[in-house]
Amino acid sequence: MLHELFHRIQSQLGLITAGGPARAGNEHLDTVEGRVWLRLEWRALAKALILSGEDRKRAVSDAAAFRLTRRSQFANAAENERFEEVREGLAQYTGTVTTAASRPEAVASAILHLAGAEGHETFLQQSYTTGVAYAILLDDASPDWRRRVRSDSDLGQMLMAALDITPLANAVEASARYGGAELRAAEQTRAEERAARMRELRNRFVDGPVLVVPRGGGGTFNAVGATPIPGEGTVFVLPYRQKGEWGALEAMNGVLVNDDGTRRLPGPVRIDGVTLTGDGWTVTVAPGWSVRSGPRSGDYQIIRDPQ
Repeated sequence: MLHELFHRIQSQLGLITAGGPARAGNEHLDTVEGRVWLRLEWRALAKALILSGEDRKRAVSDAAAFRLTRRSQFANAAENERFEEVREGLAQYTGTVTTAASRPEAVASAILHLAGAEGHETFLQQSYTTGVAYAILLDDASPDWRRRVRSDSDLGQMLMAALDITPLANAVEASARYGGAELRAAEQTRAEERAARMRELRNRFVDGPVLVVPRGGGGTFNAVGATPIPGEGTVFVLPYRQKGEWGALEAMNGVLVNDDGTRRLPGPVRIDGVTLTGDGWTVTVAPGWSVRSGPRSGDYQIIRDPQ
């Protein structure tokens, strides 16, 4: 709850700005390289949290090396990650430290958070996890950092400056201390399995017949397990419910939210008056809107009636 309450005052604190990069800008965190170096950074930060003195500095230097290596491989990665760390990382940090009964409890919570993040199917919204760790480490290294942090701050750079350290020169060599080889092998296996999953999703939501639902409206959905399809959008696999002027949608087996905000539901489409059904989904069309054939054979779309 405190995480969400922090968001209510975040703009007043100057810690969030309009027009920042969208969360979808972190697609690189679902690639093999993005995931490998992010997981290594998490592990180094967890180690830093339980160490002190020069040992902590060495672990932070490792984390910085992994961070730099990852960001150097993808355009705009540093800015997109930084934005998410400030927006969501500081909110999560606030909830973590204010609900902990003691400093050790806050540290333990952050370490559990880092370890738990590795188990997520997708890392699209997990870049902020580093923000919690960096913020707690900054509490020790520079107690006044909260007065100086801004919407364009990089928490990792703030910590390196406070500890007077630089990223370790050889990130590959450092990765061996954190199980880098085994981690990379696991991520390559995951990538192969994900490629097969991607072919399945493309067949259902892109290549096969679909119902196109207009953009707009509001409702509930869960991003856990969401899978981006490059050039198309993101498939949300958990229950997705939305209502808009076009009607109401409930999808239990997946929906593709296109990059333009429209949604695609897999066909074949069954039509019974204003009720449309398909594989695990139901759409009720509102008055003033109709179902029409789509641009491809077998496709349907919901469009507004002519005025």
